[in-house]
Amino acid sequence: MNQSIGNSSARSAVLDAAEQLFTARGYSSVTLKDIAKQLGIKQASLYYHVPGGKEDLFVEVMLRHLERRRQAFDQIIETGSPELEDCLMRVGMWLIVQTPLNAGRIIQSDLPDLPLEKAQQLVEAMRGCSLEPMEVVFSCHRDRLNCDPGFIAGTFIASVEAISLVKQYGVKTDQQLIADLIALLLRGGLST
Repeated sequence: MNQSIGNSSARSAVLDAAEQLFTARGYSSVTLKDIAKQLGIKQASLYYHVPGGKEDLFVEVMLRHLERRRQAFDQIIETGSPELEDCLMRVGMWLIVQTPLNAGRIIQSDLPDLPLEKAQQLVEAMRGCSLEPMEVVFSCHRDRLNCDPGFIAGTFIASVEAISLVKQYGVKTDQQLIADLIALLLRGGLST
């Protein structure tokens, strides 16, 4: 096997394992030992692929993860009907099956452990991966909104992530849950 291909494949495996652990548990709760164990290698071997240590690995992994999310959001938004409800349904159905971003946990628990410059880089990437694309969607329908497009975009994303965590305890399908959320956001939850 070509050595560079082997190194590239091993590096990808490290990034994938680290991404899985960091997105599930956060920066502070994951050690390099955890990542090495996930990979079935010795921790010392991990430093070959991660010479910058845990901090650099976390930032690289999260930027990669957030970029993939941004690309998926862009593709979902650009394809299909431009109608607001249809777009929200497509985005919601994609989001509800993804591992939640847990932006609140990242901001409260992970970012304070990083240097300010790296924390700001991740905050910008988080905004760009989902909030900004959804804000654009809602801005295109500003005439139907009674509030700031950024606020409703954030509310929609946070609500879908919350639903994805508790959906197993209900009887509604993902599609029904997303439809209910869209109705709540766009038409309100109280009958007059």
